[in-house]
Amino acid sequence: MRHKYSIIFLFLLISITIYFHSQNKKSIDYKKEVITIMKEKNIYNQISQKEYNKTIETMIQNGDFQEKYFKDYYEINYQEKENFTKLVNIFFEKNYSTEEINNIFEYLNDRNIEKLVNLDYIELGDYIKVNNVEVDKIERYKNYQNQNHTTLKDSVTLVNIGLDEEFYSKIETISNPDSYTVLINKYRALPEDYAPKDLQSLSINSNMKLRKVAAEAYEELQNAALLDQIIIIPFSTYRTKEYQNKLYTNYVREDGKESADTYSARPRHSEHETGLAVDVRSNNLIDNLTDDDYKWMLNNSYKYGFIVRYAYASSAITGYMEEPWHLRYVGIDIATDIHEKNITFDEYYDLYLKEKCLHSEKRL
Repeated sequence: MRHKYSIIFLFLLISITIYFHSQNKKSIDYKKEVITIMKEKNIYNQISQKEYNKTIETMIQNGDFQEKYFKDYYEINYQEKENFTKLVNIFFEKNYSTEEINNIFEYLNDRNIEKLVNLDYIELGDYIKVNNVEVDKIERYKNYQNQNHTTLKDSVTLVNIGLDEEFYSKIETISNPDSYTVLINKYRALPEDYAPKDLQSLSINSNMKLRKVAAEAYEELQNAALLDQIIIIPFSTYRTKEYQNKLYTNYVREDGKESADTYSARPRHSEHETGLAVDVRSNNLIDNLTDDDYKWMLNNSYKYGFIVRYAYASSAITGYMEEPWHLRYVGIDIATDIHEKNITFDEYYDLYLKEKCLHSEKRL
């Protein structure tokens, strides 16, 4: 009998030990200095009853703990991010939910988070999960999607390009005009004083010039075409701002502004002014490619770093009619990717290049 009671007593002792150990375990992972602060603020008993939480610990350690958000902190996934605790409190103050805050840190880059800090509460929805989202444009995305019945992802890209606004209505001056991947269109213009400094004449005609890397790539493209019994001839390469202005003005005089805008760029909006664009023709045509030559160009130009910039069915995005003859140098890797994805350069830039360009500009 005595043995039976001994076993029961031992069992109770073990159970009590395990219980108190589990209770202490809840606070044992906190740093000693943090526990000291908890006790000084009379919050130790409250916190020690719960499981260890890195967000709570960092909040206390950084002096950002606010008791009114005590329960909410436990639902925030800790992030190794500068000013994380301060940002969490800012978003709570703006009435973002714990789920929204977790999504903000999971999906948004630093630039978008910085924007949110300076904006009133925005209902982010699923837009926040789109890679190229700009949080200050979410209302524009919603309006564009409703009006044009586009997908959520497409609405983000098309609005980022500027297509919810009239062409030439809002112009951004390009800050990286020397980049081989510079995007120039009806919303983005070259600086007024820009001119490329590394122009090189083409072997076929010394008056035809492109930037050095584009000129060398074009020579390779032309030679490759010749090996396939295709003769292509360049008929327009680099243009100065003055020459582009003269061309555009003449077209407006002949056909009117609305019509001219569908086939000619306004000065500072032409790729020819970058020294990275070349218009080519077939040997037997004045200013165009034959169907066979165009097909060859679509299937081969990317191998040498060129894209057909204004291809079939791209006018809704580019604002220009189809131009089989207009080639733009962007480099082999990017040209290949654009070819495989079968999208315009405008779309590609927003989806894959814009963020890299912004980071590059910050480093300058």
